[in-house]
Amino acid sequence: MVIIHLQEVTPDSGIETPNMSVGKQMMRNHVRNLLNVLSPMERKIIKLRFGIDGGKQRSLSEIGEIYGLSKERVRQLESGALYRLK
Repeated sequence: MVIIHLQEVTPDSGIETPNMSVGKQMMRNHVRNLLNVLSPMERKIIKLRFGIDGGKQRSLSEIGEIYGLSKERVRQLESGALYRLK
């Protein structure tokens, strides 16, 4: 009689398969290509806001402090950029 434990047949969800790795890389490339339609400032704001390229997500206020803009102006730029990406 062969006994098989559940952990022997259940895939480890923490391990990334080659297909997952390729898919993530393709998605990153797609996002970078999409961001190229934005102005440099819009691109920077979106990257900071969503933590793209390995950074942490920043608030509107934090981004405003970085670029010397009001929170509202950052929100307006973000909104316009997201509209253009749709």
